[in-house]
Amino acid sequence: MKKKFESRHTIDMLFVIALLFLFAMGALMLIALGSSIYKRGVDTLSKNYDRRTAYAYITEKLRQCDRAGNISSSTFNKSGALRIDTTIDSENYVTYLYEYEGALMELFARADAGDLPPESGQKIMNIDDMVLTPKGENILLITITLTDGEELTFITTRRSGAQED
Repeated sequence: MKKKFESRHTIDMLFVIALLFLFAMGALMLIALGSSIYKRGVDTLSKNYDRRTAYAYITEKLRQCDRAGNISSSTFNKSGALRIDTTIDSENYVTYLYEYEGALMELFARADAGDLPPESGQKIMNIDDMVLTPKGENILLITITLTDGEELTFITTRRSGAQED
């Protein structure tokens, strides 16, 4: 009788260990699956954030400063830039939005400041390239290449009147 009791005890112990092992494996698989889903979600959110930030920043800057003669496409640092002229307390200022060394940059300075180096601007976000193409009198086609290689193209219009580019 003693032998049956020991045999049953060993089988009970192995059954409990097997259940514990299955529970641990299930928990690890659930954690791996959850982290994979979380990573995919973060990547999607980051990509959407980059797209929306680039688009929203430029269009909001244009809408904010849209007055007759204020907005034009220009050249800054030997590449295309968006130029926004502003007058504050009878002083003339200029804002350039341009791409420099993989970043969307904004430079705000007095109009009579002369040639400023492109690194003087404030980094807004990382991008690979920005191309401005005038289309008609008041329409700008803006193409931004994001760091993941995706091209974001949008058309914006200057509502205040015709500009000379």
